[in-house]
Amino acid sequence: MAKLISRRDFLRGTAAGAVTLTAGAVVGTLTGCNSNVPEATTAAAETSQSAAATEAVTKSLYTPGTYTAVEKGLQSDVTVTMTFDESSITDVVIDAAGETEGLGTATPEPLSKAILDAQSAEVDAVSGATVTSNAVKKAAANCIAQAKGELQAASGAAASGSSQDEWLGEEPDIKDSDIYSEVEADVVVVGLGVAGVAAARAAAEKDASVIGIDGAASPCCRSGEYAVINSPKLNACWPERALTREEVDEIIDSHVNESSYRVKRSIAKKWADNIGEAFDWWTDADDHLFIADETRQAIEDENADDFMVPIFRPLPSYKDENGKEHVYNWKEERFPCYPTSVEFLPNQSATFNANWEKALATGKVEAYFGHFGRKLIMENGKCVGVYALNDDPQSSDKGKYLKITAKKGVILSTGDYGSNDAAMKHFAPDVMKTHANNRLFTSFDVNGVPTNQGDGLRMGAWAGAKIMGYNAPMIHHMGGGADLSGVGVMGNAGFLNLDMDGRRFMCEDLPGQQLENQIEQTRLMQSWQFFDANWPEQVTHMPAAHGGACYFEDYASIDEAPKNNQTYRNWKSPYQLEAAVQDGRCLKADTLEELVEKVYPDDTAAQKQALLSIKRYNELAAAGYDEDFHKVPSRLMPVDTAPFYADQFTTAIMLVCIGGLESDEDCHTFTEVTDEMGRQVCGEIIKGLYVAGNMQGGRFGMEYPIGLKGVSHSMAMYYGKVAGENAAAEI
Repeated sequence: MAKLISRRDFLRGTAAGAVTLTAGAVVGTLTGCNSNVPEATTAAAETSQSAAATEAVTKSLYTPGTYTAVEKGLQSDVTVTMTFDESSITDVVIDAAGETEGLGTATPEPLSKAILDAQSAEVDAVSGATVTSNAVKKAAANCIAQAKGELQAASGAAASGSSQDEWLGEEPDIKDSDIYSEVEADVVVVGLGVAGVAAARAAAEKDASVIGIDGAASPCCRSGEYAVINSPKLNACWPERALTREEVDEIIDSHVNESSYRVKRSIAKKWADNIGEAFDWWTDADDHLFIADETRQAIEDENADDFMVPIFRPLPSYKDENGKEHVYNWKEERFPCYPTSVEFLPNQSATFNANWEKALATGKVEAYFGHFGRKLIMENGKCVGVYALNDDPQSSDKGKYLKITAKKGVILSTGDYGSNDAAMKHFAPDVMKTHANNRLFTSFDVNGVPTNQGDGLRMGAWAGAKIMGYNAPMIHHMGGGADLSGVGVMGNAGFLNLDMDGRRFMCEDLPGQQLENQIEQTRLMQSWQFFDANWPEQVTHMPAAHGGACYFEDYASIDEAPKNNQTYRNWKSPYQLEAAVQDGRCLKADTLEELVEKVYPDDTAAQKQALLSIKRYNELAAAGYDEDFHKVPSRLMPVDTAPFYADQFTTAIMLVCIGGLESDEDCHTFTEVTDEMGRQVCGEIIKGLYVAGNMQGGRFGMEYPIGLKGVSHSMAMYYGKVAGENAAAEI
């Protein structure tokens, strides 16, 4: 019989170092939407520290000095320099001179004052400068971390070490004297994002008492896309979206294939078979939600703050030279984009908040904010609770622990680890080589630090849980020349693309994730997208891909667009292109010779090669067959009609890096054991410990598949519901 050694026993015999953490920021396409939680719903313990202890904590809050951090803004690095005395921030200097007028140069003064006034990096962004503002907030959070000398106590870090598991750090040794209060519930939910809120509501509706904790000041959500299959409510609105059993199975197979079979089909299948009814459960909480018939439908004022659109309805279409209409058909695509997705606009906060209120209305949910899960409580191999660090700067119990006992189960829904440098280097070292300073996140804790720090991974590992391998970074390219909302000039539409030497290097008919992978293999990891005056007709040939232009609207200004629904990434109008030209986000010229001189200034070799590459591409288009890169003929269109345009592609932004604890379709976790061959394998189910959201392994592997736009949110919500129901039923 194989000799098995548990991870927990192994870790007891090792000295683990700690993590160095940097914060994520925000990109325009992922607008943050923290919910506003009434103070009455936040349970705060009455026990307080002595006056002497409080004074000691205050005096030792910071190490006096000046600290600097640099983060990537929209177009340049943003530098924040902050000065501290023992108990406060005394000065904030922001250098965002490289940012565009309105994005950077107008940002420093109000943000400097806001950070000083708040004594925190968690301040409101400057209107019209979201990306730059959040780069400032990210850098400010980093400075605060340095000044604390902890490199994020709020994220569970300790002093830096040399262990190969330095991301993990050492499990806290929590004494009775460290605990300020003890509470108990049937189910404890650690992390109140989409998965955590769904879990809390589901468990409460199964008559379980619930305690939820989160490091932020309220539940947090972002963006608003969801992949939905066979929702009874939505199929009644959009009947053509009803899918057969065979079509659903094909979608499941594609999802597994895109993840290189590093995921569990059982997890994908259970989601696909049940997400429809679960999504109706989720949206039923929001009785104000307006469901549009089409993506670009005009929205009345009373619905403008809370509506949902079907993505790609109607499907894009074009007419060929014989007048025959061709409608996008995912079954004919190499990289299908399924007609399954919806988007909450202006974001999902209204529906998200409605679900949180629905949970609270049960009378069974209690929440502690500014609290961070730090250590699972294990008894005889079962998870029976969690220690939560109170790191709320407004609390007299800051620095103390809340001991929460779970009579039935604990659900870890703490998100990914994308803002944790050490964890990224451990689980995704190749990503760190190209995206160390190109990672963005939108949810911040009470100390202004991004919440995706891998807290749940550490707690799970210390408790002996197995962590999945082959993690999946979400880095899908949305095109070059992004505007304030993060949408590219023509998005990732499949126009001709040349590298920095003027050479064609790929089949351009690719989704954003695959496009990103190709660009990363070029010299300097940059390229240029070329198109001409025929773009209005040509975009209609493009696939219904996330982030790509595939519809044309002949609008002279935004005022002609649908009311309260004026922009959408896949629809392009002449005024948008001209704005990009005026802003310098897109180059325009009357001849190709003039254009390549602008694209490759002072590089005559690249200019010459680019003209040869364009000539070759035009010849292939005329022949109707791409013998160089095998592009679909209907999207192989010449660049030969003035005026000519080009916009630059660089590497895309990493939003999250998805891994998690090994799980199954019931959200169980498993011990990690080492067999006689030295392999780390799954052992037994850990009783009482469940996972959901980006803490759940087995959903995505290698990279994020985007044929099912919004599948991450969708699986988080669905498996949050599953985890809540199963934890409530634990015996």
